[in-house]
Amino acid sequence: MQTSSTPHILLIKAPSYSDVIAPPLGLGYLAAAIRDVARVSVLDGVRIGLTPKKLVALCKSLRPDMIGFSVVSAAKEPALECIRAARKTLSQAVLVAGGPHPTAMPLDFLKEASPCLDYILRGEAENSLRILCRDFSRTRPHHIPAADLEHIPGVTARARDRLICLPVSVREEINTPAMPAWDLMPPGQYPKAPHGAFYRNFPVAPVLTSRGCSYGCGFCSVPALSGNRIRFRSPHLVAEELLHLKKQFGVREAQIIDDNFTANKNHALGVCQAIKESGVNLPWTCPNGARMENLDDQLIRAMSDAGCYSVSLGLESGSPRVLQRMKKGLTMDHVAEKVERMAALGMEVNGFFILGYPGETRADMKATRAFAKSLPLTRANFSLFTPLPGCPEWERLIARPSTAKGLTTTFSQVGFVPRGFSATSLKWQQRKAFLGFYGRKQHAEKLIASLHSREAAFYFARRAWHWLVAS
Repeated sequence: MQTSSTPHILLIKAPSYSDVIAPPLGLGYLAAAIRDVARVSVLDGVRIGLTPKKLVALCKSLRPDMIGFSVVSAAKEPALECIRAARKTLSQAVLVAGGPHPTAMPLDFLKEASPCLDYILRGEAENSLRILCRDFSRTRPHHIPAADLEHIPGVTARARDRLICLPVSVREEINTPAMPAWDLMPPGQYPKAPHGAFYRNFPVAPVLTSRGCSYGCGFCSVPALSGNRIRFRSPHLVAEELLHLKKQFGVREAQIIDDNFTANKNHALGVCQAIKESGVNLPWTCPNGARMENLDDQLIRAMSDAGCYSVSLGLESGSPRVLQRMKKGLTMDHVAEKVERMAALGMEVNGFFILGYPGETRADMKATRAFAKSLPLTRANFSLFTPLPGCPEWERLIARPSTAKGLTTTFSQVGFVPRGFSATSLKWQQRKAFLGFYGRKQHAEKLIASLHSREAAFYFARRAWHWLVAS
């Protein structure tokens, strides 16, 4: 039972430009995990366009005891500005940061945010934030014995004269809480800019059925951030969450945004069966780049029967040499066979490709463009290689001073320039890929047909400008 002494916790998604404006599942799970020990508010800085000035006004109004910031690498600078603004406004509040960037670079981020930031919680923070809320929600770390802080999973903090940096926290049990705190981030309040950009029905809600990834792609930081072993939610709970979203929030479409929904065929089949048996009758997609190893006829048909109409695949490159360097474990013939089979079975298939990977040449990029156009894809996305902190290529690049300088972490802009290119010529390769693919009549028609409202068209135009024009 909550009492007047129950701390008030404000959870904030740090602001940055993003093509995706959707409910922040990570904060939703954190909120659900601490509701019995704290009063919780969730603030989506991306959705509201949060600025330090807005945050100061909110801090004065809400007067939270603790503020937790979720920070991706692209939001690092805005997050630091907000942390400083919050500290200036609330000198006694406890300030915490988590999310991908502080998890991958805890000591750097703590130093950059010093002396304003109190704690970093690395990895999956449900348990650690719960401990903070219960025991230390009003206590700054320099007043807490280091031995006590070391019982908080994944914590990084300076306790008195000692610096503590514990390993990334990875939860084995992900069925509790049963679902995020959806009432604190209702899907209907979000604009028509969901993950993957395209949808058939609105409101759309993202859903997780698993956490982690056991693969080791060179461009991906997920194993470093949330473990290299996949953990699965109960299919029954997934179906219950979909029913809850439909009945309580009027959700009309779902997006399964697992890092790899198809990694375990039995789990994917179990989710499909649970969804079908629940009678939720909700269309859904997989927009986050599924792998193809287990996508056989049985699984494709099961997904379709359960309501799935669209799957995005991480195809990445049309060059066998680049795929090998990426450690994708794919062959060109295997990719083509799978895509053609999925399309033949009535599934909408979208492809993700990466340009500008270390060691890539113009010939490799030409092969990628040709490969994308040869496949029966509904849509294709060509991102520039982004060296995210924690991914294997990031670790290799920052070890070399000649390449470490100038690295940035936004997918649509030039974050790394491979040998033989300039930033301008690399950006042109991206534009050339987009224009070559969507310059074909059948692809342009499918793209236009996917835009179901003026608002959707606006957000698509915003995205296109950001990817094709802005530099």
